[in-house]
Amino acid sequence: MIADTVIDLVGAIGHAVLGTLMPARRMRLGPRAVKRPLSRYAYKSIKVDRHTYKATISIDILTSDPGP
Repeated sequence: MIADTVIDLVGAIGHAVLGTLMPARRMRLGPRAVKRPLSRYAYKSIKVDRHTYKATISIDILTSDPGP
């Protein structure tokens, strides 16, 4: 009879997976940032003080020769 038959639905692979489960997740310490207005990596360049930032400016003026 089919009613007397025991079927193992998990199998060998299932027993191996269930035997080595990962530990429970730890709680989050800080709030999760879902969408940032800028890239995470852009914040480093924003911290540069633009008022005391040294920059070199070069201007070349080209004039045409009026000729004789």
